[in-house]
Amino acid sequence: MAHSNNVVQLSFAFDGEPKEVTRIRGWSYLLAESVAFKKDVPHTIRMQKPAEEQVPAWISRLITSGQCKTIYVENLALDEAQRVIIKQLCQRYAVSVVNLKVTNEENGQQRKNVVMGPW
Repeated sequence: MAHSNNVVQLSFAFDGEPKEVTRIRGWSYLLAESVAFKKDVPHTIRMQKPAEEQVPAWISRLITSGQCKTIYVENLALDEAQRVIIKQLCQRYAVSVVNLKVTNEENGQQRKNVVMGPW
């Protein structure tokens, strides 16, 4: 993963993706405030992250659209009920949701827009 000037390349395969589901290549969405896909990453759409209370509804709509394979969300915060609903939708539609924890400080040193794992 490369990063500089608020750009993060997020094109990698997930080992945990269901193997029994076959589908055509779908879109990867990024709901973010401060990070973006590199310009040369195909099949990606960056959307400005909505207000926190709207994020679960946006994720649900993207999943049920049938055109989505992965949703990356900057600093995703869900309560337990929302997490259960989204997990069920992900399983039903074979979609991965990835929480990108973006921090601006680590060990007292200033670091801008670093995406934290684990991967």
